[in-house]
Amino acid sequence: MASPEFVFTRYSNLENSWPFVHEQMVNRLEELGVTLVLNTNSRVPIHEQVDLSDTLGISHFGGNLTEACIAAAPKLKVLGAMTDNSGHGIPYQALHARGIPVIESTRAWSQSVAECAFGLALSSLRRTAQWHLKMSKGEVLWDWENPIWGSDKLPVAHQFCDAPDFVNGDLGTKRIGVIGLGQIGGKIAKWCRVFGATVMGYDPFVPDELLREWDVQRTDMDTLADSSDIVFVAVPPTPSARHLLNRERIYHLRKGSLVVVITRAHAVDMEALRERIVNDELAGAFDVYDIEPVPVDDKLRNRDNVVHTPHIAGRTKDANLRVADMTVDDFVRVLKGETPLGALTPKAVEVRTSPNPSQ
Repeated sequence: MASPEFVFTRYSNLENSWPFVHEQMVNRLEELGVTLVLNTNSRVPIHEQVDLSDTLGISHFGGNLTEACIAAAPKLKVLGAMTDNSGHGIPYQALHARGIPVIESTRAWSQSVAECAFGLALSSLRRTAQWHLKMSKGEVLWDWENPIWGSDKLPVAHQFCDAPDFVNGDLGTKRIGVIGLGQIGGKIAKWCRVFGATVMGYDPFVPDELLREWDVQRTDMDTLADSSDIVFVAVPPTPSARHLLNRERIYHLRKGSLVVVITRAHAVDMEALRERIVNDELAGAFDVYDIEPVPVDDKLRNRDNVVHTPHIAGRTKDANLRVADMTVDDFVRVLKGETPLGALTPKAVEVRTSPNPSQ
């Protein structure tokens, strides 16, 4: 066939991790023009498998995309990819040199991840997971006729839902620290403010004017660790972020405070965090871990002061659909001569890949 206007390159097992991307991507691209889908696990460069001479846009979700491929696509105007904002797997410099914007679709799952993190925090505060487990086991929760006597010889209050040894109750009364204020952490910080909480944030790359708009106080890591009732770890696994929440800072966290770990565990000294959680000094809420899948004998499992999910925060159907929609919406903008909303920048690549990125 003649060179297609749009090419969707994908690994053959894409549906294993993104089951709803394919159909939505194809439907949206076909609205723009003739589209070819290339299923490939081959290391043969894409331009040797498909004629790219008339191609305007490539949605890249698999296959070997090289500088030679870009050179073989003289009409190329835009490329979409999921590179975790690092440019990994694509010839970003060659694309940038040609002025071809790369639409980064990693942002598509930020809403789903942020909502999951928020849900984990609320579940920990109100112990919804623990109460659900008690009810599903058929335990007698309240004996209205005969009060249950505690170890201090005082009656245990009926329907009292909190664990007094850990941060509990309303999120809006808490002092919250958010590590990383990007697409995910920024949402968490803003939502916590809506609930009425006092919010501090650590992120050297977010401008002051944005924090003022969110009513979030910029702080350093030591102050955040010393002052927070709840800490959200929402920083991506960049070289400069490794162990931002280190052993010393973990041991400075207030007794009974809650640590919510999302995006990656890269920024946390997990050994130190496990120690304090196992000693009932901290509560934990996790979607990600240092070892995945989580071993059956991991000390974080089966604890009353931990709630967790198995790294599923970003894999919603909504996130799947947004991957395609955000990509193609920006394709439309580029083809109209407008500025795309999600173009990857050299600064973003530097932040994601450099041990000491400039601010």
